[in-house]
Amino acid sequence: MRTSRRVPSTVIYALFLLLSCTHPATVIEGTLPNDNYHNEWVYWTPYKDPSAKTVDSARINNDKFRIKLSAYNQNKMGFVRVKPVLRLALQEIIVYSEAGGTIQVKLDSLSSASGTPLNDVLQEWKNSRQEYDRETATLRRKNRDNAEAIENAFLTYRENVYRIVQINKNNEAGKFIFSLQQSLFTPEQVQEFNECVP
Repeated sequence: MRTSRRVPSTVIYALFLLLSCTHPATVIEGTLPNDNYHNEWVYWTPYKDPSAKTVDSARINNDKFRIKLSAYNQNKMGFVRVKPVLRLALQEIIVYSEAGGTIQVKLDSLSSASGTPLNDVLQEWKNSRQEYDRETATLRRKNRDNAEAIENAFLTYRENVYRIVQINKNNEAGKFIFSLQQSLFTPEQVQEFNECVP
């Protein structure tokens, strides 16, 4: 009788060890501006080499969704997006799938993502870009020469990007931003960054 009682406890212990060794899931919890998108699909699509097998998805329930990413999609850069016809109203957003993290996404005309360290960095960069775009658009609408003001706005944006990349040069968010914005940097800054990154 004692042997039969020990077998179940041994099995439970083995299962506990197995579960404790697995990587915690990455979850994306999202909201939309209203429930007009109820029952539509939302997707997390890898930034590199997307395919039908590497896309995770979920249905929108009223104005919310929850995507639990597959294990092979952890620690990768990707987009949270809806089908193309809906992207006129809902801006896709880049999201890094930090293992074990819960990422909060707001899909709207200007989307945002937060809740994990690297996604906070990506959002800081996006906020800086949006501010630069708004400022230069306003300057261009005015009926006078604003070349100097536009140049100053660009220099401020470039300094912000450099600062963000410099602080995050050894993580995936910093490397990703650098890969997209490298043309903003001087040759000396590019060399400095490349020498620092392992």
